[in-house]
Amino acid sequence: MNHLTPLHHSLIQVGLGVLASLMLVGSAAANCSRTLQVPILPSGLTVIVQGTNYSGIVPDFLTQVARKAGCKISYQLVPKSRQENMFENAQADLLITAVKTARRDQFGVFVPLVQLRASLVSIEHGQPAVQSLKDLMQNPSLKLAVVRGFDYGPVYQSIVDDMQKSGRLQIENDTISIARMMRNNTNYVTIMAPTIFAGAIQTERKLHDLGGRIRYEKLEELPWTESGIYISNRSLNESDKNLLKATMDKLASSESVWKAYQQYYSIDVIKLGLRPREAPLPQPEVHATR
Repeated sequence: MNHLTPLHHSLIQVGLGVLASLMLVGSAAANCSRTLQVPILPSGLTVIVQGTNYSGIVPDFLTQVARKAGCKISYQLVPKSRQENMFENAQADLLITAVKTARRDQFGVFVPLVQLRASLVSIEHGQPAVQSLKDLMQNPSLKLAVVRGFDYGPVYQSIVDDMQKSGRLQIENDTISIARMMRNNTNYVTIMAPTIFAGAIQTERKLHDLGGRIRYEKLEELPWTESGIYISNRSLNESDKNLLKATMDKLASSESVWKAYQQYYSIDVIKLGLRPREAPLPQPEVHATR
């Protein structure tokens, strides 16, 4: 028998209506409040740009983030140095493919994806090995070409400043330009993550002839560091920022990101300068005095 009175039915209907409303509010609260503005630049196989199509490891990761967080992303092709400026001036919501630095920490919350180590990259032509920044500085025939806006920490910035003071620095807007310069003049070398340079060689058809001629050398002064995505403290409201941080952290802590790097890059390139984000960062060596 049905013991519910018309009043009970009415109360149940009201209760169901309230529950539906709460579910709608909860659903709306789980979405970004607006479209995310993200400056982007081709970066090897990590970011691939073909017309208005964006693919590669980081855009694929952000597609997952957007789907799970209920967000929309608007990409804009922007040189690396301008990306930095936009992020600092609250004109960009995310700074992608970014190494963690103290300066960037002032403007955003960092989500690491991997660890990387920059190497000295050159065109093989029988030159002596460069094992330290001192070797680089003491070889006057070598010139350094760097991408404007790249930053691998204080040691990197220091060598860039020193090479500029010695008149041996060339600054370009992208890796492709640097690779072309190095092909035309083997006295030019660069310092960057091996994955970025190797990816540029693979994706730029006119540079395929460099494939077997690239030399990567570890510089003892350059440490392992974290690379990932910064979420703006200035352009986003607290709700959006927290939602993105939680979603990115959850996805980045899975094995999918590291597997994507392994899928896109060769084992040799990964061994040179890439590790999972969970790997412990080595501490600076302390040498005992006698």
